[in-house]
Amino acid sequence: MRTDDLVKTLIELGWFCSKDEVGDVFCLTKIDDRIIQIIPSLSKRSDHFRVSLAPSISTEKFSDAVSFIIGRDVEFEPIVVSNFPVKKIKHPDQSDIDKLSKEAIEWALSQNIIEALENYRNMPTNAKGARPLRHLASLSVFDDVYSLQRYKDSFEKGDRLDFVPYITVDMISRALMFTGKEIES
Repeated sequence: MRTDDLVKTLIELGWFCSKDEVGDVFCLTKIDDRIIQIIPSLSKRSDHFRVSLAPSISTEKFSDAVSFIIGRDVEFEPIVVSNFPVKKIKHPDQSDIDKLSKEAIEWALSQNIIEALENYRNMPTNAKGARPLRHLASLSVFDDVYSLQRYKDSFEKGDRLDFVPYITVDMISRALMFTGKEIES
């Protein structure tokens, strides 16, 4: 099996597969209220293959909130990312990929999205990486106008509340606008 075969099998199983801006393959499917993404990986070793699907989940509303806040289209912004170990398989075939796909979907459906979003919502303002953006998006998803308005007011007064430098008052304003319930200060 080659990576192309892996991707072809995933498409046959109902996944929509594409490449990101740097050429890495990702696959998506939507089940109920969640979007599931997998990042398929296949590498040959001397006596086995290493296969991984690395699933993560999001929702359309959360990804839309992130897109609106940053002002560019984001097809998928993860809420929960798995830490599945890489599988060692002697000679992977379609049944192995089908099993891994089902495991990824089962994992995704077992995740508590509300709890994960609450974790982002309750995150401190000095979080690093993508977490501050996800914090703002979760506040938007939960219509937490009070917190967003407080952040906006603080930023306008020169207090960045320890947010990382890429978070701007415009992003906070868009997060507030996403709720549709902006309060004027």
